[in-house]
Amino acid sequence: MRKIIFAAAGFAIAATAFATATAAMSVQDVAAGTYVRRDNGEATLVVKRTSEHWRVSAAIGGVPNGAATVGDCGFIAEGTITGRAFEGKVTRVNIVADLDEEGDAAKPGLGLAFSVDNGAITIRGADAAAICGGGGSVIDGVYKRRSH
Repeated sequence: MRKIIFAAAGFAIAATAFATATAAMSVQDVAAGTYVRRDNGEATLVVKRTSEHWRVSAAIGGVPNGAATVGDCGFIAEGTITGRAFEGKVTRVNIVADLDEEGDAAKPGLGLAFSVDNGAITIRGADAAAICGGGGSVIDGVYKRRSH
């Protein structure tokens, strides 16, 4: 009886350790890709791992409002993914075409945070006015994975 209990306990510990390691690895490994949001103006996030950190390039469309629709907003944020959460600083702004790295240096202190789960990125509480330079853009929302 003791051998069965010890074997079961050993299996449970090994399974828990494997699940924890796999969950941490899989979120970071699968975070890279292209994510799209279709409501509140179309938006795209391209998430890439660099040698030093994670880079998020964003193209945010203005909320549709006829002739009063604001122009697109583009920015780059760089940071880390720990568990299922990205924490980073916005480093470049005014990037629209082709998500290149030109644009302008961002004001110090602008941040971006989001969660990654089940093929989606969820952003809540992003300061769109500060990052995009005025009202009319929405960064918050659920972005669904489109590709790797």
